[in-house]
Amino acid sequence: MFNYPKDIYATGLVMLFSCVYSTGSLAVQCGDIIANSQVLTDALSCSDDPALTIEGPEGFLVIEGEGSIECTTNGIGIHMLGKSGVVMGGFVTNCDLGLLLDGDGSHKVIGVTVEESSSAAIFAQSDGNLIRQSTVSNTTNVIASGLELDGERNVAVGNNVSGFLEYGIAGFGFYSYIGNNYVENSELGIILGALVVDGESIGASYCVIESNTVVGSLRTGIGIGAPYTYPNMDNLVTGNTVTGSGNDDILDDNEESDCSDGLNVWSNNTADTSFPSCLKNL
Repeated sequence: MFNYPKDIYATGLVMLFSCVYSTGSLAVQCGDIIANSQVLTDALSCSDDPALTIEGPEGFLVIEGEGSIECTTNGIGIHMLGKSGVVMGGFVTNCDLGLLLDGDGSHKVIGVTVEESSSAAIFAQSDGNLIRQSTVSNTTNVIASGLELDGERNVAVGNNVSGFLEYGIAGFGFYSYIGNNYVENSELGIILGALVVDGESIGASYCVIESNTVVGSLRTGIGIGAPYTYPNMDNLVTGNTVTGSGNDDILDDNEESDCSDGLNVWSNNTADTSFPSCLKNL
């Protein structure tokens, strides 16, 4: 049985500028609050927590060339506040949380590489965020997660995720879209779990998981959990390729043994093993 409730941590695509120029006269430094358009071209090694803050709607950071952020103490690499902040490119390494998408949400994370996070690489706590074409990976034995979508209407598309001993991509909020990602060698590849609110577990619902490739998960490739107070329902899982999982390639703990329950829709997935066994034939 796959039961993955989670407590709340504190209670598509858009056009971007083709060129972004720094409007400030000083180079980006550790501890800065970025509230306009800036370019980071230096390697920063930061003890500040967070290392950088991006404040939307005007905060827009491009990391290019030698630009990178390394945390020297446990903390947040980039904390995104306000609404509609943007970060593009670069490396974020050795942080507790690589990027925390907070505030009013609708932030964009494009083409960022996050390595060796001790808690989560990218944590979308707010609503309406886009995580696209980013690479997140861990190579150590730290129990950490890749992309965590806690808010509503978060989108993770076209990302490369590898080596996480908790889960590669997890949706805990409603209306998540998880599509065209490559996930490999994580404990749980892609999962839909539950948030715990006032002692009741509320399953992620109305989500779409489609056209992902999930390879070599230590336990489950793509899974929908249970039992929760309010079950995961009306989720669509379609067109995914899932292989080489330690237990089941695809799993739905809400489904009957003959796949007659239908709380969630599974279709056109490629998988060698499933629970229940009929799931892979839908």
